[in-house]
Amino acid sequence: MTTAFTRDRIISDLAEVLDLPVDELTEDVSLIDLGLDSVRLMSLVERWRFEGAAIDFVDLASDPQVGAWLEVMGAE
Repeated sequence: MTTAFTRDRIISDLAEVLDLPVDELTEDVSLIDLGLDSVRLMSLVERWRFEGAAIDFVDLASDPQVGAWLEVMGAE
C-alpha cells in the first residue's frame, strides 16, 4: 500500500502522537521541544514505512523539525 504524504497528513499524524493541537506544529518548531521521543519517532517511521514511505529513523531524527520532515517525506 502506498499513501500520499501530504503536509496536512504528516502534521496530523505528528499532532496525534504528540497529543497536541495541529496549530502548534509550525514548520520551524522543534519536535523534541514538543515531546517527541525515540519511541514515538519509531512508531511514526514504522507506520509511514508500512504505508509506502521510503524513510528510516535516521532520516527524521537527524533534523527533528516539522519543515525538515515535510521535505524528507516529499510532502505535497
